[in-house]
Amino acid sequence: MLPLSGSAAAPEGSGSPALRLQLDWVFNAQFAGVLLARHAGLYTDRGLAVEILPWQSGMAVTERVARDPYTVGCAEQNLVLAAQAEGQPIVALAAMFQDSPLALMALPNSGVNVLGDLSGKPVGVHVDGAQVLELVIDAHFEAAPSPAVQRIPREAKFERLLAGEFAAVQCYGVDEPIEFLAQTGIEPRVLSLSDYGHDAYAQVLFAHRELLLRQSTAVLELLQVIFNGWRLAATDPAATADLLVEEFIDPAGHYHDVASQVASLERVLVNVQGSSGVPLGTIDPVRWLRTAEQFAARGIIPAVPPLGASLAVGFWPPAPTVSEPEPAADV
Repeated sequence: MLPLSGSAAAPEGSGSPALRLQLDWVFNAQFAGVLLARHAGLYTDRGLAVEILPWQSGMAVTERVARDPYTVGCAEQNLVLAAQAEGQPIVALAAMFQDSPLALMALPNSGVNVLGDLSGKPVGVHVDGAQVLELVIDAHFEAAPSPAVQRIPREAKFERLLAGEFAAVQCYGVDEPIEFLAQTGIEPRVLSLSDYGHDAYAQVLFAHRELLLRQSTAVLELLQVIFNGWRLAATDPAATADLLVEEFIDPAGHYHDVASQVASLERVLVNVQGSSGVPLGTIDPVRWLRTAEQFAARGIIPAVPPLGASLAVGFWPPAPTVSEPEPAADV
């Protein structure tokens, strides 16, 4: 059983400064740790006043953080790097996802089992994924015809895949294949781009440089709470998913389904925990820089930001001398 708390409607805590946490999508299992920490009162326990904000249509999270130094944001690594290269005063702190869930989705009877099976076939991708896919394609189709990549909107992509217009379409691997299965009864074949050289972090938490300079303790406390929330979510995924649907997820949205949220959270937790055994949220500076260089070489970002200005090296995880209380035991 998960710990109980008060309403989720108002910002928590009475400490200073008041912070906003701007997510890059709507409330769902992708943010289970953030939201469960809110439900369990973990922000209040640290003396933090935190307002958690879902994404709104047309919003660029990096621009929001650049305009408001008291907003901490999350976004994909390429978007953070691109904003930094364009001069936005933001710095990466930690990563909720150790690998990008960016993927391609194909029908199980299409003959598409590995990336090479898409040679010469039509593939639908969104504007935000096209350049990343092209980077992967360049590395894997030197001796064979490349897929015929077409940029498409998100709307009706499931129907276009079912109709055979595309051999595969872009998806976010922790939720859209589950949504496709729920809608169609068909479990799609998923090709994770992280398996084919897309070595990027996702759900990267970042802050304005001024906030990190002036309120580093509050920012560190915020990260402690978020990752304690993820630890708590992992103790009982089914109860966590039920709570998300009951308390946070829009009843009119397609995420308002406990079974799909359980399935999504199971995938999310694998990504959050990673496979290397490093502390939750860790960003390896060498890997961060290597990926930035790949993005710059492919034109995904205009230039490689200096590492010291791009990533708060050594900020997270905290040094061993900093004690960290265990998540609430009432689960």
